[in-house]
Amino acid sequence: MNPKKNWFESHFKTTIIIFVIIISLVTVGAVELALSKLFGLGNPVLYDNSPIYGFRPMPNQKLQRFLGAELVFNNLGLRSTEDWDKEKKNKILFLGDSVTYGGSYISNGELFSHLVFQDRKDYVSGNAAVNTWGVENIHALIVEEEFLPANYYITALIEDDFYRGLVRLQGLPYYNTEPGSAWAELFHYFAYTQNNKRYLPWQSLVTEEHITNIILKSVLKLKSMDVFLKAKGYKHKIFILPTRNQVVKKSSKDPKIQNLISENKLEVVYLLDELQESEGGNLFHDEVHVTKEGHKIYAQILSRKLTGFLPDK
Repeated sequence: MNPKKNWFESHFKTTIIIFVIIISLVTVGAVELALSKLFGLGNPVLYDNSPIYGFRPMPNQKLQRFLGAELVFNNLGLRSTEDWDKEKKNKILFLGDSVTYGGSYISNGELFSHLVFQDRKDYVSGNAAVNTWGVENIHALIVEEEFLPANYYITALIEDDFYRGLVRLQGLPYYNTEPGSAWAELFHYFAYTQNNKRYLPWQSLVTEEHITNIILKSVLKLKSMDVFLKAKGYKHKIFILPTRNQVVKKSSKDPKIQNLISENKLEVVYLLDELQESEGGNLFHDEVHVTKEGHKIYAQILSRKLTGFLPDK
């Protein structure tokens, strides 16, 4: 006589299916937890959306992202741990793209925008730089939107910013609503990378004259912003940050940008002239973004170049 089978033996296939479902759910949950805790996925920086200046971080955000980096945005949407009041005379505003912004792997206190003036306790610095911004976004925020919360302005650009035009939020892997989960953010980024494979680089579709006109437009916008700020009695300095290849492999500065800057009598400082080839190894996180050590090095150089920018103590 055969022994009586228990439920699991009698429903072997069903048991296996239930077991696989449980293991899958546990795995999905564990990965969700790891992605959110280690990389901050599912809790991204949220951006506004403007036809004038494109987009910038929404105010009053505090979050942890990659490997615990703390990103804090104050009441004006600046990377600053302090809220800003309407008093301008002790405020310093940094402008730029993702290099100045610092990315999601650098905490506020590690940014060169914080480090360069950290010994001046009588002044407060804030970082209004935004990922993927170009010169036109910065000009629109300052000149057209008249976002003028400080007396001192420092614009730090990479050469690629002169080619970008006015960058808008749509089509970028950024949010102004929560993605809902770490898995959702990961999937959206994957979809973004795949979608971009549909497009050729825009430079391959236009003439050299068109490219030159785009750079010229950016140079003129930057010049216009410089004149605008100084006419209002504010101080403004412009820096151009290098790429890894320019530091390590001695690639030259972009001649089109350099010539148009010179022709339009725009005063800029190239940080490339201040860097040694040996510093390249510790400086860069990728081709343009810098490491925590790189932010320290940039802060040291900027501190020297900004001597006299603020009144003496």
